[in-house]
Amino acid sequence: MKRFLAFWLAAVLVLALLSLAGCGGGSKSETEKPTAGTAGGSSSSNEEISAADLFSKGKQIKGMSYDYIYTMPQETMSGKIWIEGKSMKSESTVSGQKVVTIINGDTNTMYTYYPDQNTAMKFTSPEQSQEVKTPTEYTDTVDPNVVKYTKTEVYDGARCRVYLVENQTTKEQVKMWVREDCGIPVRVETTLSDGTKMTMEYKNLEIGSLPSGTFDLPAGVKVTDMNDMMNTMPKMPDVPGQ
Repeated sequence: MKRFLAFWLAAVLVLALLSLAGCGGGSKSETEKPTAGTAGGSSSSNEEISAADLFSKGKQIKGMSYDYIYTMPQETMSGKIWIEGKSMKSESTVSGQKVVTIINGDTNTMYTYYPDQNTAMKFTSPEQSQEVKTPTEYTDTVDPNVVKYTKTEVYDGARCRVYLVENQTTKEQVKMWVREDCGIPVRVETTLSDGTKMTMEYKNLEIGSLPSGTFDLPAGVKVTDMNDMMNTMPKMPDVPGQ
């Protein structure tokens, strides 16, 4: 679970870099040179599309699944994600054990499921909703008017436009490979001011409605409701004078 939380914390760091005001891979079988022009960078005549138009495509997508690979200097994390609406399921391996996390944003419920043990823990948070992070969070938080188009190339079998966002003060950079067909970043490279590099890759992307039952636990799983457990625990006695 700690590794899963670390993954999201790292994603938040990248999003923070993208949101800085004033900010400025795979197979390379197809590359085009950038040309000066409109905001977000225009390319050759057969490649006319603005960053704003491309980013808006991703906002229309409600359902998707993909494999992720997050590479840091000292560690690499990977797994699979399914997302539709306010629901999300992630699958990863933690300390040699397969862990599945299911979040239902409509009911603010999260399950942590351990297939090898056929057990799950249920958590419900009625006071705050669960946030589902998607690859489009990267393009949602950056001003398309300040990104720099650098080239077009094929990455993981899809034609992508590569954009650069740079903080002129700190020199921190974020480079995004955004698919032309759907407007989703499938590779994000972050370079910090000290030269540290982090890479997030989204592989085997599939877009569309997910099969029924994607976010359901398998039948027969023993579920422990952690909220019920907390409610049945004896309360600590009041301390006199406090």
